[in-house]
Formats: sequence, C-alpha cells, structure tokens
Amino acid sequence: MQQLPDLALPIQWVERLISRMQALYGAKFAAQWEGVDLIALKQAWAEELAGYSGEEIARGLSACRERPFPPTLPEFMVLCRPPVNPEIAFHEAVQGLSARKKGERGNWSHPAIYYTALDVGQHDVLNCTYGAIKARWEKCLRAQLAKTEWADIPDAHVALPAPAKTEQSNREAQAAMDRLGARGVLNRSGRDHKAWARKILANEKGKSPAVVAMARRALGEGAV
Repeated sequence: MQQLPDLALPIQWVERLISRMQALYGAKFAAQWEGVDLIALKQAWAEELAGYSGEEIARGLSACRERPFPPTLPEFMVLCRPPVNPEIAFHEAVQGLSARKKGERGNWSHPAIYYTALDVGQHDVLNCTYGAIKARWEKCLRAQLAKTEWADIPDAHVALPAPAKTEQSNREAQAAMDRLGARGVLNRSGRDHKAWARKILANEKGKSPAVVAMARRALGEGAV
C-alpha cells in the first residue's frame, strides 16, 4: 500500500469519520461507495483532508445531519470549510471583539475571521462601518483564508484599568510619607533627603501604587 504523506489526516480520524457516516446514512453510504476499495477510499480522504482541524471535521459532520444523502469528498470539504461571506464575517468580528472586551471568548465560525480582525485592527473593526474598511477587510480575509491552519483562538481577559490619580490617593500617599518620617527627613539638613524614597522602594510590598510612584519620582525614576 502507498504510504500516506506526512501532512495527511491521521488514518484513525478517517476511520472514525467513515464509521460515523455509516451510522448516519446506513445503506445509502454503502451504496454510494459500492465497488470502491475501502483502503483506497480512506487514503484519498486522509490526503484531501490534510490540514483540516478536528473542529472543521466536526463542523462537516454536523452539517451532514441536515443532508438526506452522504456527501462526496469535495462536498464534505465544503461542509468543513464553508465559503465565508466577507460582510457577514465582518459583523461576526464586531460581535466577537465586543464580547472579548467583556472577557468572553466570542462566537467565531472560523478562526480566519478572528485573525482577520487582528490584522485589520480591533479599533477599526469596532469603530468603522463595513463600507469604510471594506477593501482592507476583504484583502486581509482572503489572505487569512488562503492559509491551511490557524492557531487556536486564545481566551479573552479583561484589562484592568490603570489606577486613577485622585485627591484621596494623594492624601493617602502624603499620610504614608508622614508615617515613614518623610517630612522630617526632608527638613533636616545634612541628611539624605531621599532616604524615605529609598526606604519605600527597598520594600514595596504593602505600599500603595501612589506611594511607590511618589518615591520613584523623588529619585528621578519616573512613575511605572
């Protein structure tokens, strides 16, 4: 038997796929492939489905439930990777990115749509109309769809806002300096006027961000 190419779909996947279709279609499946060598059939499907992910294979099988007759190999490939309408994909990206801003993964019918949104730019996708970025969106989408594989879509995380500088935080920082004797140090001649800042930065644990930032500014390091 001819050896399968390195990039072919694992033969175990093909065997499970064929077994599932036999269960779905029964005699219809057997009739469609009557007279075809089973080993050659498995090899052809393994080679043609090279690069298809488990998620895509599952999508194709799910679509078979709505078909009264088993698909041919080319038909099944289309079921796994249905044509993507650029405008529908854009609106899917808008919804998906909006969900991700809330910490949700978002619903993505194809990973290429997610990575197209990143290529175009999340700000533009969320703030522009489809007509305004149509040409750029379609160009990036074509480039993504031309790929044979994509990285998994990562989980979303809500970005924590930077601590706001408020009058209260400034008062708290000043009070912390008082507790550390900072004012006294600043007013004593002949002493290290920045000793209080060095003391804070030597052990930042338990100190508020405002206090640490003030110490850094005193030492000329700037706020971080």
